[in-house]
Amino acid sequence: MMTSEDKKKALTTPSSVFKRPGDVVDCQDLDRAEKAKILKQWELDARLLQVATEEGMSGGEHSLFAEVKKAQKNLNVEHLAEDGAPNKSGP
Repeated sequence: MMTSEDKKKALTTPSSVFKRPGDVVDCQDLDRAEKAKILKQWELDARLLQVATEEGMSGGEHSLFAEVKKAQKNLNVEHLAEDGAPNKSGP
């Protein structure tokens, strides 16, 4: 069972609470809206990691972007708009 502290943590740093994006979808302690928010944050984190990797600034972490997109599709939630995604020139 997730505590309210775990939920708050998951909303800001999903990978600190969940091992994989699919675990968010499977979590029985979250409602659909909470799952959607967590996956959107994870998508943003994955996009930022991709930008950092392109610029040679990553610490060797593996991007879970494809898994996040799959989890969002399984939950039937919207993803970040392509023009709103972070890039080298800003969000």
